[in-house]
Amino acid sequence: MKLNNTTGVDNLNRAQQQQESLLKKLATARRINSAADDAAGLQIANQLSSKVNANAQGERNVNDGVSLARVYEQGLQGINDNLGELNRLAVAAGNGIYGTEERQALQTEADSYLANIQQVIDNTAFSGKKLFDADASVAFGTGNGSVNLTTTDVQAVLQSQDAFNIDFSSAASAEQALTRITDAIDVIGGLQAQAGAEANRLAGTGNNLSSQQIAQAAARSRIEDLDFARAASDKTAADILSQSSTSVAMQARIQQQQALTLLG
Repeated sequence: MKLNNTTGVDNLNRAQQQQESLLKKLATARRINSAADDAAGLQIANQLSSKVNANAQGERNVNDGVSLARVYEQGLQGINDNLGELNRLAVAAGNGIYGTEERQALQTEADSYLANIQQVIDNTAFSGKKLFDADASVAFGTGNGSVNLTTTDVQAVLQSQDAFNIDFSSAASAEQALTRITDAIDVIGGLQAQAGAEANRLAGTGNNLSSQQIAQAAARSRIEDLDFARAASDKTAADILSQSSTSVAMQARIQQQQALTLLG
């Protein structure tokens, strides 16, 4: 004759399974470790993870754009500084008492500033990409579209203004040079203003992506992260249940053996 006590064994098995599940959650700090824990929640959490990662990469992209814009704008400022010095020399060359030697000295100084401008144009680059050699629109993907930064062929612009043709040999030629330099300063200033506005737009886009990333990460955390206080409390309850189920099962087995002995 055989006596069964399946209820106690079933309770013990359920308690042990609950313990294992809670231990896994406590170890990973996640409420959802597989689709079996919460299928719908896992799907939403995965979608949010994808968006968080995309926004993080988009933020890095636009931050690169901000850095490029700053390098571009600083290059323009270097050109503007040299044009300002040329403007000063052009005004000085308009002095009627200057003779050939004085004008030659002014011309030599002017040539050095023109060489500085050419050096800035040739050497201003970001991550190996020259910024002043062509008209271009550089795109930075945000994960939901892109933001563009406009760069300009500055050498072509200055050549169109005849800004490299500086002649201080006479007061009349110095006056003509002054007009060309003034026009070039206005053009470079306009490019600087455009670069500043686009840098601000890129920075604003980066801030928006960062805010979205924080909000989406918080939403994901609410779905998949573990409530440690509640999980610890549930683990304590599961431990007590497991211990009591073990005790009941052992007692039932002893009683079963006693009953079999009596019946035998």
